[in-house]
Amino acid sequence: METTASETGGWLQLVLLGVFLIIAILFLLTEQNTLRTIKNENRRIRPGQVWLQMIPIFGQIWQFIVVVRIAGSIRNEVASWENDSILGIEAAAIAQGNKRPTQAIGIAYCTLIVIGVGLNPVLWGNPKVPIGLIELIGWTELAGIICWIVYWVKLAGYKRRLREKNLATL
Repeated sequence: METTASETGGWLQLVLLGVFLIIAILFLLTEQNTLRTIKNENRRIRPGQVWLQMIPIFGQIWQFIVVVRIAGSIRNEVASWENDSILGIEAAAIAQGNKRPTQAIGIAYCTLIVIGVGLNPVLWGNPKVPIGLIELIGWTELAGIICWIVYWVKLAGYKRRLREKNLATL
């Protein structure tokens, strides 16, 4: 029995969808677990609410809210430690300057992904759109993915440090 090119393409799409879902779930688990390391009174969003990002279209808007609220939650948690912090000078700067860790890179990733994903289907297949604009959208998506990875790494770092701090105070 021979496999046609369309069947192979269909299987490839399913595999890519599976890989995308696994990566998305791991990312959302990082967000959720970061929030779980923060005391309830310092959270600006419940940990389970990060999963609303999986809802098509709504999730593209909700991701901005999640990024801002996670950053505010981290800031509140660090500020509650006063001078007793494993984050050292960084904690003092966060608390005194009302800084929100991970927010800037998070907003950058959200914005670039929304621009890239939102414009890509509109531009592809339109013969009047210059190729350069399509390439620019591709670069925007790539920049968004890079910012997303940086955000994820920073968030995981804060999660680890918050967990260490919580274990040290037990």
